[in-house]
Amino acid sequence: MDQWEHLTGTLNAGVLDAFGRVVTLHSQAGGTVDIRAIFQPAREAEDSAPGVYSVIFVRLADLPAPPARGDAVDIGEVRYKVFDIEADTSGAAVLRLRKVQ
Repeated sequence: MDQWEHLTGTLNAGVLDAFGRVVTLHSQAGGTVDIRAIFQPAREAEDSAPGVYSVIFVRLADLPAPPARGDAVDIGEVRYKVFDIEADTSGAAVLRLRKVQ
């Protein structure tokens, strides 16, 4: 691991410790795990229904398997489905979520 990856990984862990909350991830690959994530409800409007999506920021090392479209995330009493994943080179990812109706 180079110095940049180490520094960004440490920064991501610190941000999640400070601002994250516990969410439950249900991986289609098998396994359910409680992880810390930063949740942003109603992040951006979409042109098509349902109209708005939410996101969570996670560290990939905290997940039991790489995230996949269709994984479920429980945030409080609300269940969301992952519909898009944007991973970066620092070992973190933004998962775009839609509320399960």
